Amino acid sequence: MRIGIAFAGNPEDPTARSGTPFGVLTGVRRLGVDAVGLQATPPRSVDRGVAVADALAHVMSDPKRWSPTAAKLAYSSAHLARATSVVRSSVLARRRSARGVDGVIALGTGYEIPRGLPYVVYDDMTVRQAIDMEYPVWTAMRESDRRFRLRQQARRYSEAVACCMTTSWAAESVISDYGVPPERVVVVGAGTHETVRDVVRNWNSPRFLFVGLDWNRKNGARVLEAFAQIRLLVPDATLDLVGGHPPVDRDGVTCHGRLYRDDPAHRSVLTRLYDAATCFVMPSVHEPGGVVFVEAAAVGVGSIAGNRGGSADFVGDAGRVVDPFDERQIFDAMREMCDPVTAQECGARASRRSRMFTWNQVAGRLIAALDPSIAVTETIEPLSSTMRRESPWR
Repeated sequence: MRIGIAFAGNPEDPTARSGTPFGVLTGVRRLGVDAVGLQATPPRSVDRGVAVADALAHVMSDPKRWSPTAAKLAYSSAHLARATSVVRSSVLARRRSARGVDGVIALGTGYEIPRGLPYVVYDDMTVRQAIDMEYPVWTAMRESDRRFRLRQQARRYSEAVACCMTTSWAAESVISDYGVPPERVVVVGAGTHETVRDVVRNWNSPRFLFVGLDWNRKNGARVLEAFAQIRLLVPDATLDLVGGHPPVDRDGVTCHGRLYRDDPAHRSVLTRLYDAATCFVMPSVHEPGGVVFVEAAAVGVGSIAGNRGGSADFVGDAGRVVDPFDERQIFDAMREMCDPVTAQECGARASRRSRMFTWNQVAGRLIAALDPSIAVTETIEPLSSTMRRESPWR
């Protein structure tokens, strides 16, 4: 059986969507199953041209609201809207026929799957959740496009063999918001390209690590303020910032800016930071899951995450989950993780949990959901039923 890995981008690109499509594709192949990438996008110039035309029509429909920011958001939203979806669906149908696939693992639901082809959906969040969380690209979208995407996603879910979600938070939305029977909804987790390894580190000096491109959504400012209070109690504590952070000049804080995994020098710095950290901290104001928590677990580091979204499934008992708007909770969690025994125990639990979150394991769960008769070369462990929990926020 040949499985197609469909994605609105290039599944062979290890940098696309945090490496998720590439991780699924390589995981399926490593399990001994024939797999090919199905890029559901036309040439970049065409894809961008469709989005530009759609965004221009959107902005010009209300010239009084025009601004550079509005235009940028309209362009980003256009990549999720109806016109782009129609074009991508047509491209995918042709490429599926050319590559002769027998089934599909579809990342996302923003394109149509050719009729008669069995498929599973793999995603970290539903459109309903994205709208409710008020992601800017969704709030900037035309109401008609939002309705279209909700209907389209409902069709994709209803016609799929199974709906495979990264977390129980996302799975709950598929069941409650879209009416999909629970037996057709599977929590499969997410993987990481970080090598699962045992790291010898110094637990006596707290070393916090923050990695996030979107400084505001990842709650960087509150982490920074909590850390300032931590330094008053633990003068040798440090905080490393990676991603889209502003300039920061504070005692104990080191800024690294954006580091790209496809750059060997940057990847070397990231590896060093993960290996030195005693706690990963990113209590996002909203987060579908956060592959970074899986990356931290792979090297035996516990985490502090926010409770708005699905991150708790990735952190589990290997850290703390807090209200991202409660500065005191963030501070208390960081103070707890300053204790060497607590941090080391969380790190040990994170290391044990990391075996559940490799791309081979995730790919195996996706294959089993698509067709359980397909043989694979590795024993696949289903995620514990305890992963399905009552979400603290929706």
